[in-house]
Amino acid sequence: MTNTEIVYRFFKEGYESKNYELVMNYLADDYIDHSPAGAKGNAQAVEILKIVANQFSDLSIQMLDIFADNEMVATRVLYQGVHSGTCMGIAATGKKISFEALENFKVVDGKIVESWGYWPDKEIEEKLR
Repeated sequence: MTNTEIVYRFFKEGYESKNYELVMNYLADDYIDHSPAGAKGNAQAVEILKIVANQFSDLSIQMLDIFADNEMVATRVLYQGVHSGTCMGIAATGKKISFEALENFKVVDGKIVESWGYWPDKEIEEKLR
């Protein structure tokens, strides 16, 4: 698999299919997430995916942009889901929302080793209210 395919599969398997065992294979054991979520290791990253799954049901991912330069893969992703669990302190509203996020990944020897992500927290919060 190419680096872009690895990152694409991470999103599809992690957010849509919830195939967490497979996601563990895409992430290095010592994976580091430099976003505010701050996962250290593949197990913590999977726990974050599970939290998102509890916050948003029927979650779908549309890869708007994905491209690579050597080890780095950049993405712009459209997330769409139903707010079905507490998110940012806001109880489930049942609202269907969508938002775009930017996430970059470093892939070495077929494993995601680092990521940097930006989710538009203020925009998400406004849509949930």
